[in-house]
Amino acid sequence: MKRMSSDPAIQDAAFEHNRRMMDMAQLRYEGKREGLAEGREEGREEGRIEGRAEGMEQGIERGIEQGIEKQRLETAKEMLRNHCEDQLIQLCTKITASQLEQLKRQECSEPAQAMTKLQFQSADH
Repeated sequence: MKRMSSDPAIQDAAFEHNRRMMDMAQLRYEGKREGLAEGREEGREEGRIEGRAEGMEQGIERGIEQGIEKQRLETAKEMLRNHCEDQLIQLCTKITASQLEQLKRQECSEPAQAMTKLQFQSADH
């Protein structure tokens, strides 16, 4: 074990050296903590930005898919109104047989509902 000098100037110098070393260690520690916190925040912000962009992209894709599906069903309805064959409707619109049957049921009920509304309107006048 090293013995400390009894000279007060040497003791003061050693104490000052130890204090500076501890201060530097504390600064490094605090710097690491601040750097980590900043890095985490930057990472979170990057993640948010990427997440928003990805979400918007997925939303656009989903909207396009829904629009295409809606148009296919509208085309099938129009073909039903024009008395096209089921096979032709399915071939042109790429809808399933069950979707076609569902459209047929809807088309059958909608004219009846429209007629009922017309009857009520003409009875009011």
